[in-house]
Amino acid sequence: MRLAVFIMSITLCNLSLAQTAAQSLSNQLGNQTNIEADFVQYVLDASGSRLQETHGHMILAQPNRFWWQTQDPFAQLIVSNGKRLWVYDKDLEQVTVQALDQRTTNTPALLLSGDGVNIGEKFTVMMKRTDNDLVLYSLTPKDPESLYQKLRLNFKNNQLLEMQLEDSMYQKTSLIFNNVVLNPKVTDDLFEFVAPIGVDVLEMDQL
Repeated sequence: MRLAVFIMSITLCNLSLAQTAAQSLSNQLGNQTNIEADFVQYVLDASGSRLQETHGHMILAQPNRFWWQTQDPFAQLIVSNGKRLWVYDKDLEQVTVQALDQRTTNTPALLLSGDGVNIGEKFTVMMKRTDNDLVLYSLTPKDPESLYQKLRLNFKNNQLLEMQLEDSMYQKTSLIFNNVVLNPKVTDDLFEFVAPIGVDVLEMDQL
């Protein structure tokens, strides 16, 4: 009986900590409705070896609107107005268009521009503070069909420094952010994509 009570108390304590961490992360994300930043994206294998490096620029606006551009050698522009998603590959002269599905298009841009208020409904969140004023959040998706099995967000002085995603094969994508501007002024037309003349447009919803 005592063991059962002990186990129950630990479970309730962990649940309370997760709820507190989720609320803290919601507050962090809520303070930055819009974000603009440069980033460096690294793809790492299970051992931590660097497989790929890409530089880019992003502009995010809650909820679920983003403009996410990566430079050569993997030049690509991803745009969403919160309902539609455009993926433009300049080298292929092709853009794919589809409805924004939060399960099948769980990109870093979508995760960062999503509704931070409901973060605890989608993730189990744990938080850790370090001696150098870093606040580290570890997120485990509650959806078993999520493309990622673990996510990490690192903040310092309420500013996002790094995001790391780990898939089921333990391959990691790490994004380092710099030149961050919180709540920049953005216009709605930024999140609407018009295909350049001569570019093939593939409507995925019609396939």
